[in-house]
Amino acid sequence: MQKILKSILYTFPLFLLSVTASPAVVQLVDTESSGFRLDIDNNITSGIIATGSGFEDDFEVIMCGTFSDGNNSFLPPAPDGWTTLDTGECGGSEQCILGIYGRFDGSPDSTDITCSWTDPTDAFSAGSFRYHGVDQFDPVIDVSCITGGPQTAVTTPPFEADPGSAVIIVAQIGNLDVGMFSVSPQAVPIFQGEFFAIGGSEFGEQSATIGFSALFPSGGSIPQIGIFPPGDYDWRTCAVVLRAAPTTIPTLSEWGMLAAAAGLMITGVYFAVRRRRAVRT
Repeated sequence: MQKILKSILYTFPLFLLSVTASPAVVQLVDTESSGFRLDIDNNITSGIIATGSGFEDDFEVIMCGTFSDGNNSFLPPAPDGWTTLDTGECGGSEQCILGIYGRFDGSPDSTDITCSWTDPTDAFSAGSFRYHGVDQFDPVIDVSCITGGPQTAVTTPPFEADPGSAVIIVAQIGNLDVGMFSVSPQAVPIFQGEFFAIGGSEFGEQSATIGFSALFPSGGSIPQIGIFPPGDYDWRTCAVVLRAAPTTIPTLSEWGMLAAAAGLMITGVYFAVRRRRAVRT
């Protein structure tokens, strides 16, 4: 028994020193899009996008796009509970507008969310990402956006990513002739998912919302990412960086309390066994 006690007392501190926290990362659990919608109803002021399904307390981000002549604007999504991460017009002649919204969801089920805007249009496109493992108290590290017009390459803004953070890159295009979706290899992220949604009508109002989600395990400064070559379209791109929930491990003082408690327990067992043996003899 005495040898076993010594072995445990030597091994337990080594165990405490060897325990480390596993890296926290944000995980994409689902994605949805409005799909390809051409020749839709005229004079609409709303459209629906699903959140996707997952776990309770997931963080959801929806991205809604439509046509604009420079005066359109989004209303808060319904049902409520969303935080506006960004809304803004495209560059060029401002033929499109993009709205980005986020929330924590207490239900694992997918929900249909209505995006609404002030001026009637003939175009709607949207997508959503649903994440698990996002910081419940401070979920969004940063949102940055840039705009451009015809004959300018569509790029993302540069951004800073924490280790394990998920990054949403979304592009709103005011013209359907956007070519093939491509991403510059210089970003070198771990690719998670994407969506490509188009809405338009025979009257010429068009909207294309393209998004992809990537994980940056090491974080750092991420330069501009090229998405489309120059073309005849107005555009707006945004980068939304989501913070991973912290992984908590006991502090040194907490480890000391655990070690003391374990030591007292082991010592108590040792002397109890010795007393029992003495009584028998």
